[in-house]
Amino acid sequence: MRRIVAYITFLVLLASFVGCKKDRIERDEEIPKVEDVETDESFIKDSTLYYMKLLSLWQEYLIPRNVNDISTPSTLRSLTKKYETAEDVLDFLVSLTPNDPNTNKPIDRYSFLDRAGVVSSEIQDAVSTSFGMSVFYLQTQEAYNNGNNAYLYVRMVDINSPAYVAGIRRGDRILSINGNSRIDYNVQKAEGFKSINAALSSSSITVRWRTPTSIDTEKIIVSSQYRLNPILSNKVLEVEGRKIGYLAFSSFVNIINKGAYTQMYTDFEKVFRDFESTGVNSLIVDLRYNGGGAVNTAEYLADRIVPISADKKRMYTCKVNKVLSDDFKWTAQDSAFGPVNFQKKGNLNLGTVYFLVTKSTASASELLINVLKPYMNVQVIGSEKTYGKPVGFFGIPIERGKEKVEIYATSFQMFNADAFGDYFGGLALNKTTREDFLKDFGDPQEGFIAEAILHITKGYYSTATKSAIATADRIRNENSRNIMNVNKRVSDLGMFKFNEETLRLKE
Repeated sequence: MRRIVAYITFLVLLASFVGCKKDRIERDEEIPKVEDVETDESFIKDSTLYYMKLLSLWQEYLIPRNVNDISTPSTLRSLTKKYETAEDVLDFLVSLTPNDPNTNKPIDRYSFLDRAGVVSSEIQDAVSTSFGMSVFYLQTQEAYNNGNNAYLYVRMVDINSPAYVAGIRRGDRILSINGNSRIDYNVQKAEGFKSINAALSSSSITVRWRTPTSIDTEKIIVSSQYRLNPILSNKVLEVEGRKIGYLAFSSFVNIINKGAYTQMYTDFEKVFRDFESTGVNSLIVDLRYNGGGAVNTAEYLADRIVPISADKKRMYTCKVNKVLSDDFKWTAQDSAFGPVNFQKKGNLNLGTVYFLVTKSTASASELLINVLKPYMNVQVIGSEKTYGKPVGFFGIPIERGKEKVEIYATSFQMFNADAFGDYFGGLALNKTTREDFLKDFGDPQEGFIAEAILHITKGYYSTATKSAIATADRIRNENSRNIMNVNKRVSDLGMFKFNEETLRLKE
């Protein structure tokens, strides 16, 4: 191990956490240099192998078998030279991790490279550059009758985004893009979704859409930078004498950046002060499209939601690989990956909290749900189990020439106070029901929300099940997956944890 330590010291800075991200790390020294670096990409390939082997939660499965060998430049180069890009190296390394019985694929489906700095911008700086809308194929009764087809709809729109400013909202149907009305599922599938993907990946599009009330509009939308405000809706619903707080948000944007509270913190503080001042006695947290973000934010929300009786009790612990745990003491008390306890904030003292989820609910969202379970009645409502990401990572910058890359190696797993953290297959539901895609966030008649309200007011769920859903307005998951990736933010990939303290690899 001394051979590794001789080459590297990690300095932890504030950084982003994609799904479950810990800290951004910068080096005092570069990785061991090789004399025959032909290109910048060669260096990035070597660095990818170096950091994956050193930091991976599944370190013992990766090459080289002896972790000390990564300090030998010739060893790194001999293992990476046959791969064209760093992404190819990463793909090979994750293929070596253990098989996940939930997917029958390598368990590390999370590690990635960020060549555009998107993660830091979106999670840490709350800035995004895109159209700001997420689209999918929905099979309504009309589409079903029209050759078992599906039409393009808007699933979610970021507030402040170009699409939002143009007037596009959740539940709107996209009629044409750039004058092309042949964007239905059957046509697009026949051509491999090439034209629709190209259009949605471009810098400017002309969109014609129809609202649920049958109002048609056409506008030019330009992909541009906007401040990311992930709070989609927050309100207090009064139903049968109950005051129900409702909060929907799409990303765990960090509440702290460069040592100061962010706008995200201010916005959340206002929401919870309003809940407290109006006497909220029930809470619904809508995470149906929330793919994660900063662990700091998850911790803050857990402190806001947990009952007063949990104050100072264990929130979660982390597991890292043997080298980081035994040699570098990263999981010791008061270290960056040491145990975290609740620090109750505010005066909400709820016995039950309701979470609304889908397969898109991941990482920091799952962490929030999981850490509350030992201390209160957590009810999970949705269309299917959550994504399944009890692990996280931190960003390490790799710079060579004009190339600037950040590597996110899956490095730690998080466990709640009951030592539960093995939910790679997703968190289970208390109630399976259908989502109403044509009703907006916060609408008490929307499927998920209606089930939560029923349980709050009556103490039981409806008898309807997912299998009992009529043909009308059903979602074709196979169809949606073919296109949803176009709109997926890079920061929806995981969970990021940010600390201001310094981590050092020590003997």
